[in-house]
This record gives sequence, C-alpha cells and structure tokens, in this order.
Amino acid sequence: MFSISGLVIPTEWDQQGNVINFAIATRDEEEYILEGHTHRVSLRPLLRQEVEVSGVLEKKGGKKIIKVKKIIKKNLHQ
Repeated sequence: MFSISGLVIPTEWDQQGNVINFAIATRDEEEYILEGHTHRVSLRPLLRQEVEVSGVLEKKGGKKIIKVKKIIKKNLHQ
C-alpha cells in the first residue's frame, strides 16, 4: 500500500464549474491523480486541505495515479 501527504487540488470541472476530479499536490511539487474514490462529493470540503491518502500507485501516460483506499484529513496543529 502506498501513502502520500499533500493538498487536495482540483484537476477537472464540469460545465457548471463544479470540481469533478481531484489530485494531491505534495510539498515536493509532485501531483498524484486520485481515482477510485467512491465518495467524490466528500472530497469537495477537503479542497486545499492537507490529507494523507493511502492506496495503490500506478503510472499511466507519465501521470501518477492513486487508486484510493483511504483518505484522512491531517491535523496541522499536532
């Protein structure tokens, strides 16, 4: 299982301007596209929040993709 921490960022929008796909941007400026998360609506409140994502890492066409198994919002005040 692969784990990464970073900010949830938008990567794709629908015609009404709603975010429909997300990625994680890490501190070292890497971007990991999130796939397979069954609760995409639950990701919207996490936009620009720091999270830890666990899942399976794949590479497709030069892009890093995480098949998400678990997302945890990080508490920055620990």
